[in-house]
Amino acid sequence: MLRLDINLVFTIINLLIWYAIIRIFLFKPINKVIDKRNAAIQEKYDEAKKMQEEAQAEKEKYAACQDEIEVEKNKVLDAARASAREEGRQLIENAQKEADKVIRKAGEDARREKDKMLEQAKHEILSLVLDAAAGSMNKKSDDSALYDEFLKKAGTTENEET
Repeated sequence: MLRLDINLVFTIINLLIWYAIIRIFLFKPINKVIDKRNAAIQEKYDEAKKMQEEAQAEKEKYAACQDEIEVEKNKVLDAARASAREEGRQLIENAQKEADKVIRKAGEDARREKDKMLEQAKHEILSLVLDAAAGSMNKKSDDSALYDEFLKKAGTTENEET
């Protein structure tokens, strides 16, 4: 059978005391340091995670801002293009109006000049006819001399006009 020896009891008590002392003075401080380090690591990890989330939010905000800038740029470009088209259309319209005025004025000037030339021609012809009639009444010469005189006067008048 098993006999209980007093040395064995003292050894067991001694081991239990050492275990308590080691646990109190060695394991507790080491566990505290390990827990503090774990907490610090977890804190740094949480801080890094938070910074990563903030960076992602800033990145999304930047992308949204870029999209807004692109939309605004396109609006401004479209407005500038429309303005340029309108200005071009107005310039063409004004040039067309000006050209129409010039053409109309040139036509009127040409008509006036034509009317003036016709009027001068009428006066010249009338003057020649009157001179010829007066000459035939005053002179009793043959018709060929009268005809030659008419052509002579008509030729000098025509050459003066040109």
